[in-house]
Amino acid sequence: MTDVAERAGVSHATVSRIINGRPGVSAKAEAKVREAISELQYLAPPSEHRPGRSAAKPDQKLRGHVALLTFDRALSEHSAFVASIYEGARRAARERGISISLLSLDDCDTVPDWISPTNLDGLLLHGLRSRGHLTRSALEIPSLWLTTHEDGETDQVLPGNEAVGRLAAEYLHSNGHQVVTALSIDDTNPSYAVRVNAFQSAARSLGMKCLKAKKTKHSSDEQKMTQLIEGIASLEKTNQPTGLFIPSDYMTALAHAELRRKKLKPGGRFDIISCDNEKAYLDGLYPRPATIDLGTEARGRLAFEMLLARIQDPARERKATLLLEPVLVPSPDA
Repeated sequence: MTDVAERAGVSHATVSRIINGRPGVSAKAEAKVREAISELQYLAPPSEHRPGRSAAKPDQKLRGHVALLTFDRALSEHSAFVASIYEGARRAARERGISISLLSLDDCDTVPDWISPTNLDGLLLHGLRSRGHLTRSALEIPSLWLTTHEDGETDQVLPGNEAVGRLAAEYLHSNGHQVVTALSIDDTNPSYAVRVNAFQSAARSLGMKCLKAKKTKHSSDEQKMTQLIEGIASLEKTNQPTGLFIPSDYMTALAHAELRRKKLKPGGRFDIISCDNEKAYLDGLYPRPATIDLGTEARGRLAFEMLLARIQDPARERKATLLLEPVLVPSPDA
C-alpha cells in the first residue's frame, strides 16, 4: 500500500480508504490510486487480514507462520532468484504480523516433521516435482506454486514464460538478426520448454530463420553446453545463427565461457539475450548480455497475498493463476 501511495502521489490513508470502500476521496485521487494499483499489480488481502482486523474467522486460529519450500537445486543454482522471491514474500508477511521461513528440500527423504498443519498456515512451493513427495501431513497445508507445474489443484503465481519467449524474439529481430536459435541444456524444466517454444514460434512469425539446436547426450551441464556451441561452430559461417536466446542466466554464463573458448566472440558476432536477471551469473560477463527480468520480488509479494486468501478460504474450489509480465533489461555494454 505504501508503494501504491507513492506511485499515485497520495497518502497511505487515502489508499486505505479506497481499498476498504470508505467515502471521502475525490474521483481524481481514486483514479490515480486505481491506476497505480494496476501498474504495480497490487493485490489487496481479504478484509479480515488487513491491519487492525482479525486475521482469522472466529473458528480458525492462525499460527502466524508460513514457509517457502524449494526443490530441485533451486536454492543452490538460483540463490539470488529465490532470495528475491523470498524477500517479497517476507515483506508482505511482516506487514501482517506473519513470519516466513525459507527451506531447501533437495533431499526429499528428510522432510522435517514441523512442516505440518500444527505449525504452518501455508506453503509457497518452488520446484519441478509434485507435492506427492511431501508427507501426508504437509499435503493438508494450503499451498501455492511459484513455478510452472502440472499440479492442477493448487493456486499459482508464475512468470509469463510465453511472454519471455516473444520478448526475446522481438529483441533479436529489432537488432537485425535473420538467423537465430535457442540454446537450453535442461529438458526437464517446463518453464524453459515454454520459453523456448514461444521464442521459436515468435521468431518464425517475425520472418527470422530459427534453427533447432540438437539434443545433448552428455551428463554434466558444462558438457551439454559445449556440445551445443560446437554445433553452432560446425556450421558454415553464412548459416550460423547470430542471435541466441538462452532461457536462464545460469546457462548463459556457461555459453559465454564456451563461446570464448571457441573464439566465437559473444556480444560481437553473437548477440545473446538471456532470462532471470541474476546478477551472480551476469556481472562477470563482458559484454554483459541483455536479459529479461521476471519481477521476482513482486512475485513473492503477490504469492503471499494469494496464499493468504487461500488460507482464509481453503474450501474455495476455483484455482487462481496469476502471470507477471516480464521486462527487458538491455545490455549496459551495447
